[in-house]
Amino acid sequence: MKNSLSLKHFARKVYAGFCIATARIIHYCHARHNPPASSQQQQQNFMLLISRPQDIDLFIDIYHQSLKHPEIEVFFWATKRALTHFPATKKLLDEKGIRTVFTVTHGNLIAAIFKLLKIDALLNTVESTVASHKVPYIITRIANACKVHTYTMQHGFENVGLTYQDPDLGPNVHFAAQNVLTWGPVDQLPGIVAADTRRKCIAVGCPKVHLTNLEKPQKQVSKSPIIAVFEGLHVDRFDNRYMQLFFADLQHMADTFTNLHFILKPHPGIIQRSKTHSELLHSMRNILVLDPARTDITQWSTPTLLANALAVVTTPSTIALDAAMAATPVAVIRYGQDIPYYTYYEPLPIVDSSQDWHNFLEAALTERSQLEKSSRCFLEQVSLPGNAAEHILAVVSRQNSYLN
Repeated sequence: MKNSLSLKHFARKVYAGFCIATARIIHYCHARHNPPASSQQQQQNFMLLISRPQDIDLFIDIYHQSLKHPEIEVFFWATKRALTHFPATKKLLDEKGIRTVFTVTHGNLIAAIFKLLKIDALLNTVESTVASHKVPYIITRIANACKVHTYTMQHGFENVGLTYQDPDLGPNVHFAAQNVLTWGPVDQLPGIVAADTRRKCIAVGCPKVHLTNLEKPQKQVSKSPIIAVFEGLHVDRFDNRYMQLFFADLQHMADTFTNLHFILKPHPGIIQRSKTHSELLHSMRNILVLDPARTDITQWSTPTLLANALAVVTTPSTIALDAAMAATPVAVIRYGQDIPYYTYYEPLPIVDSSQDWHNFLEAALTERSQLEKSSRCFLEQVSLPGNAAEHILAVVSRQNSYLN
């Protein structure tokens, strides 16, 4: 089995190399017979590549902002994995009125070359040398060979190769894109960032502009104030001790604060869970668990939860930043883990015990102004101010015009 997988990996690597070489040849021939139009006359075509459901949240404001610029045409591609492994992708695309014009697979990379010849810039969020990012990484390398201007956007507060170092991969994570767009100042990136990556970085802010404009609901959607709880209990980052404490404390809080309505949203990217994780998840009482398999909870998108919640509790994730952007008090669960990245979440409340849960929920009910101040300070530290979607379009448009 192992030899079979190694052979498959080798064959895909050879095929990718063949496609990249082919792209260079096709681009050379195309350029000789099709001289470029002047930058004043040429409409700029930007392609956004969707690799996961969460990408739509990052792209939607860029798309809406582009509608204000008649000289810019933005359209969407998607990887086959995004459409087949994550059912939420199609649903979200339909809700946002987005139509993808091409689906990228290992099998149609040659066809993608000819489409890339008509594209000025490619933006994606998860291309890197990490194995699970291989299709976006390959298509970015092919785009480079086609002389397309390529951009990888920071996709998470803890972004591997950028703001977070995977203990198994170490510092050996790189991006194929010519530019890496970061949410916060480049000079505040941690020292783990590879030198070639740091040189590519351009600070633009977090392009989830819609979260800063969330309107609090006009009508009450729950009889009790909502506490939105987000869990991303990846097995490679959180042990059974952390997991059991999380579920035990969550259940204890629901039993204690009976005047609050707890809604638990598991991470949408965790497709397979351990037996213990699944059992704990389904053992919750008087807590609404947003299992993606259920059809009666589809109205609870993350922005909807953030707009309706009295407060948010989350395992370490981008949700902390999303909540801060939505001006909703948020706490991050640590449970004594001695890992440096928790310092990035300061000055947000950090949960190490059941008492910390209790104190945060009490403060959410009685001292919201202090919690909101912590969220504002956190936001100022980790994300540039202003309209990040407009910043991104300006950077891409300016570079494209200059380089052409």
